[in-house]
Amino acid sequence: MNSFIELFKANLKMFFREKEAVYWTLVMPAFIYVALSVLPIGKMSGASISYSNYVLPGIIAMTIMQGGIYSLAYWMVDLKSRGIIKRLMATPIKPWQLATSLVSARLVIILVQVIILTLLGVLFFKANFMGNILSSLILVLLGGGIFLCLGLIISSFAKSYDTAAPITSAVGLPLTFLGNIFYPIESLPKALQIFAKLLPITYLSDGLRQAYLYAFDFKKLGLNILILTVWLVIMLLITVKIFKLKE
Repeated sequence: MNSFIELFKANLKMFFREKEAVYWTLVMPAFIYVALSVLPIGKMSGASISYSNYVLPGIIAMTIMQGGIYSLAYWMVDLKSRGIIKRLMATPIKPWQLATSLVSARLVIILVQVIILTLLGVLFFKANFMGNILSSLILVLLGGGIFLCLGLIISSFAKSYDTAAPITSAVGLPLTFLGNIFYPIESLPKALQIFAKLLPITYLSDGLRQAYLYAFDFKKLGLNILILTVWLVIMLLITVKIFKLKE
């Protein structure tokens, strides 16, 4: 347990010491949200909420996704390229302690991102937050688990940044533009709607939007949580099968 705690703290320290990582992970999502919030878009079609209100849960979902697919995948590739994983595996540290401490540290970073974006929306753009804290936390943890697993899987195939970049782009771009983040998937062509409904981020975005903007509705939130839980189980099984802590 002590090894896990020390590794957990070390992972957090390593992240916050990297100014570029902090900028792209914490500052850039906030900048994107502010930029979208000041656009003169007005009310969402068919809804009585502003675009700033609508897009906040979507930006949070996108940030969670990017934390796994981009941030963690690149981080793992960087650790491998610098030989840090190899040196750690030569110590008495167990592989599961290293992997779980890394994922746990990243979940904390994701929670910090969510808190920053939520406060920014509520304090400066009068975003609705209905106080569904427990359901929001469950959704964030489920989404974080899914995309952190995906990041670990990507890092298993990528040996360098040059090989990681096209993989993350091929995975991340469809999730970003078809994931119910910036606009409802109902506005997409029918074929793309079918594809979008297969993506976990669609249900993460919708679940967070339900939790943030509306009173608690077990049926709507429960469906999103159920689908995300199924996705998490699938991703965990694939990660256990594929991911290896090696150079």
